[in-house]
Amino acid sequence: MRLSELILGVDGQLYNMKDVEIRSLEFDSRKINRDALYIAVQGARYDGHNFIREVESKGAVAVVTQKKVDTTLPQIVVSDTRDVLRKLAKRFYGNFDKLIKIGVTGTNGKTTTAFLIHSILTQARRNPGLIGTVYYLSKTTYKATRTTPEALDILKLYNEFEMQGLDSVVMEVSSHALKLKRVEDIDFDVAVFTNLSQDHLDFHDTMDDYRASKLHIFSLLKQNGHAVYNNDDEIGAFIKALPLVNKISFGTKTGSDIQARIVEQTLDGLRLMVRLDGNEHEVRSALIGEFNLYNILAAFAAGIALDIDTKNIVGGIEKLKTVRGRMERVVSNIFVDFAHTPAAIENVLRSLRKYAVGRLIIVFGCGGDRDKDKRPKMGAIASKLADMVVITSDNPRTEVPTQIIDDIKRGIIGNNYKIVEDRVDAIRYAISSRDDSDIVVIAGKGHEEYQIVGDREIEFDDAEVVRKCSENSC
Repeated sequence: MRLSELILGVDGQLYNMKDVEIRSLEFDSRKINRDALYIAVQGARYDGHNFIREVESKGAVAVVTQKKVDTTLPQIVVSDTRDVLRKLAKRFYGNFDKLIKIGVTGTNGKTTTAFLIHSILTQARRNPGLIGTVYYLSKTTYKATRTTPEALDILKLYNEFEMQGLDSVVMEVSSHALKLKRVEDIDFDVAVFTNLSQDHLDFHDTMDDYRASKLHIFSLLKQNGHAVYNNDDEIGAFIKALPLVNKISFGTKTGSDIQARIVEQTLDGLRLMVRLDGNEHEVRSALIGEFNLYNILAAFAAGIALDIDTKNIVGGIEKLKTVRGRMERVVSNIFVDFAHTPAAIENVLRSLRKYAVGRLIIVFGCGGDRDKDKRPKMGAIASKLADMVVITSDNPRTEVPTQIIDDIKRGIIGNNYKIVEDRVDAIRYAISSRDDSDIVVIAGKGHEEYQIVGDREIEFDDAEVVRKCSENSC
């Protein structure tokens, strides 16, 4: 595409203009190839304007910036490069109107719900892709770099999905993505809201802003799109009040469009009875924990919104056996879970308590440079609901790990805790301290295969450490 065609209508100052051919768009200087247009974005850690020389040397043929920089390349100076980025990406790649798009947001349960919907679509002989916290799935599997990519990367994935013959995509949509408008030009066929509880207040400052950012997903629905929401959660009242054409509620309460009850729950999974339009459907799932009832119901409701028959909905739910890092049983009665909020810690511990013959032991920490207010709350919940709490380091980032641990300790009730700062040592301690009847859960990092210390990512996988410690080799 010619540069003049690509930037048509963009409000900005033009310098060194030549109508060059643009073969790709990039905001990451490391990915620049020949004939690329580079968009300099100001990030939390890096300023894209500092890499102009680098992209010139790699073959970029034009740049979009927020300030005039020293370059001989054609330069378009705009007021907001992030906003222009998504507009240019849409013009370059297209609208992808034929792709059915399902967005899943909420504090907890996004990943499991997205995997369940993906499984339902597969069972219904659709060809779905998935964009989420763990993987980006198409005919190829990529490890995810963030829950919801930047607008440009989303459209690149959509382009790949269409080229591979996929017809639908399930996407986890974070509050960051909604507030930063990464998905602003995506028209969702279905938007799912799982629940809302405290998280990311380092970014949003207030719960009101966090809630408003999450609810914004419904403004991105197609005119006849479907809103799917949790009728048991406080967020349900806010969604009911929205002027939406199609709404489907789920929950255990009377009045939910799709209602369910747990018939049986064990460490082998759940057996549910799901009621829809006066009919009951038995669902057997290998997913563990009462909280997964809501993830299953959210996916069931999304399936109904997508006009998939209940047989395929049930079949898709039952085919999903596990999700990496989500109540994942690694060995024996030792689990790894991504729980990193007060509500998620409570859900995991209350669910596992039902199966604990012996003690319930939790190992967890809190991320650095993130919402500090939740740390003592998580400590209080853990010490109240677990028999033994091992407080350790998570992803300390630029904070001192001992300070984070002290913040958690302030909420501890009683003396049923031990501080082991090194995460390997903490996991080793919990496993060596347990009896065969005890249940251990390692919480906070889930699927992550790294630990962030300072500005470095160190190789670290909770599940792998559990396996090694269980074999006395950690």
